[in-house]
Amino acid sequence: MKDNVRTQADMMKKINDLTIPGGIVVFGSTYMSSFPLYELVNKCIFENAVYNRSIQGLTVTEALEIVEDCVIDIHPSKVFISLGEEDEDDPSATEKYALLISKLRSCLPGTNLYLIGLTGKGAYVDTFNQSILGLCDGKTVKYIQFTVNHTSERSLYKARFKQLSCFFRNNRITMPEAFEIASV
Repeated sequence: MKDNVRTQADMMKKINDLTIPGGIVVFGSTYMSSFPLYELVNKCIFENAVYNRSIQGLTVTEALEIVEDCVIDIHPSKVFISLGEEDEDDPSATEKYALLISKLRSCLPGTNLYLIGLTGKGAYVDTFNQSILGLCDGKTVKYIQFTVNHTSERSLYKARFKQLSCFFRNNRITMPEAFEIASV
């Protein structure tokens, strides 16, 4: 395991007693570790606390090793997983992803899981996304594919905020909110 991953996981474990059970956890790698998640949280009012447990450079193998400290110990109601971008050279990454999902399902049976597909283009991205889509049941394990057709980084973040915000809520979205999300 890379030193930065162990250091970050240890730091997150130390603050787990400050979390509120039933919150939302985002568990990911490089993209989600730098995603301006707290801007989304500050802009929208959510019923649950949101915790970003994403780590720069995290692989699926490393995620399996730290998932208890970073996710399970928090007892969230929802977990958003965004892994795979660091695993292009690991032919068993999708099998390990399946193990991660299985471990989460076993330890947190009432928790909804949302698997966020990789963005970008290429054979690896397409294959990986199809593999994790196959892990979804559409009920407690759902798939989210971020939009990619925006011209600026600002509009891309805005679109992704809208996509995530409907999943971060406990209440159903209203019809105007649904149209707003669809218009991204």
